[in-house]
Amino acid sequence: MSGVMCDLAIIGGGLSGGLIALAARRARPDRRVLLIEAAPTLGGAHLWSFLDSDLEAEDRPLLEPLVNYGWREFAVIFPLYKRALPFPFYSIRSDRFDAALREAMPAESILTGRRALGVSPDGVVLEDGTLIGAGGVIDARGPGDLSLLDLHYRKFVGYELTLDGPHSVRRATLIDAAADPAEGFQYMEMLPIESDRLFIEDVRYESWPDMDMADHGNRIVNHAARFGWRIRSSARGQAGILPIALGGDFADYWRSGGEGVAKAGLRAGLFHPVTGNSLADAARIARLVAEADDWSGTALHAMLHDHAARAWAKRAYYRRFATRMLRDTAPAEGYRMLESLYAMDADLIARFHAMRLGFADRMALSLGEGPMPVGAMFRR
Repeated sequence: MSGVMCDLAIIGGGLSGGLIALAARRARPDRRVLLIEAAPTLGGAHLWSFLDSDLEAEDRPLLEPLVNYGWREFAVIFPLYKRALPFPFYSIRSDRFDAALREAMPAESILTGRRALGVSPDGVVLEDGTLIGAGGVIDARGPGDLSLLDLHYRKFVGYELTLDGPHSVRRATLIDAAADPAEGFQYMEMLPIESDRLFIEDVRYESWPDMDMADHGNRIVNHAARFGWRIRSSARGQAGILPIALGGDFADYWRSGGEGVAKAGLRAGLFHPVTGNSLADAARIARLVAEADDWSGTALHAMLHDHAARAWAKRAYYRRFATRMLRDTAPAEGYRMLESLYAMDADLIARFHAMRLGFADRMALSLGEGPMPVGAMFRR
């Protein structure tokens, strides 16, 4: 067995772990940061998308160099109406994410194809017997024990398609729920890349974690046919299942990911309770770690646990929104919650995405044709 020493060991080279490594390296080039990933590449095969308003101003510099595509506004399409919203929308491809990390970090600081078997606050044991001693360890390998949470699931399959001719999509379409709304709670996302190239993704919310890839693929083909587009080729596909937390015990979930070990990403319970997205949380955690003077295992655990616990408590309203949308409403009618939300004031919609709703916003969501009951605005 061989030994390796570092100031900070990050397990998991996905979105959260990779952003922590990138931010830490930029902020503390004098310290050794080690990024450990079981897969051969960093970031997997993903296209992460986000609204500019999702991010705090301090987090934009970290993400700006990673962006592949950007649009000045995005659209939503429902059976009752369609609407363009004046907020920039961006996407990051995982191959660019991988390249940026390898450019920023010394080659010996990225260990891909290396699986962690044992983890402690200040050390890691790899599958090949390598022992890593660290000032502190952050575990960002993915979720803890999801059975401890009350869950639904947001499933998605998407492909970058090249068409035989130009398409008609001029802005990012975050939700197109106009077609086949009675089939269940599902919608399409479309991101135009070039005049004959766009990314189409089939998204659905369901109560079980299994995914039917063929059915998702058929819906994408049928959606293209609906517009009269002929697909020439496809590339850069992605598929995923995101947890949508309706409830659960945060303390038990945190412990399930490893006692006393600092955590980030899904393992820390840091994801949007309605969309399942975690990019804004990942950028925020990366900044917190990069700015911290003390990278000891004890200090990192205390800081990240307290941050995640506060976030979980503050997001109770969003879990109630998700519960009403996914459990209190018939599956074929669930999209109506989003239809009602996206008819609201544009700035309120941006704050909903960023999880920054105030009391006045909650009141607006509960009055008139709003999606939430009046009693929801009086609870935390």
